[in-house]
Amino acid sequence: MDTETIKLPTATFTLEEVAEHFEDWRRGKRRGERIPERLWLEAIALAEHHAPSSVARRLRLSARDLNRRRATIGSGRARGEASATFVELSPAVIAQPPSPQSLSASLELIRPDGLRLRIAPGTGIDAGSVIERFMAVG
Repeated sequence: MDTETIKLPTATFTLEEVAEHFEDWRRGKRRGERIPERLWLEAIALAEHHAPSSVARRLRLSARDLNRRRATIGSGRARGEASATFVELSPAVIAQPPSPQSLSASLELIRPDGLRLRIAPGTGIDAGSVIERFMAVG
């Protein structure tokens, strides 16, 4: 998938119609072929109106994969696209002595599923291992 804006299907399909779309694709697919993006988008649109576990079961999808796709679409990011911003620091900013406010800064991580982790300095924890476990949790 490219980095263009992700749009959910405008046509509304029933669960049975989308299940038939998946079955049609499965009948003609080659071994190892990935599910087309249009089918994922139909499944995601259904999961907005039905229980995601029911949608996954009926479409014979992994509920975990469906939820990951939903989270990616919900965050507005394409699959594999990192959310990063480049911030240029001038030498004058780096040479400034730290202010009392900057010493109380914290690190906050937000996963695509909305779970947040905030780490403040001086908490006495191994931040690296905590961050690794936080990002690995499914």
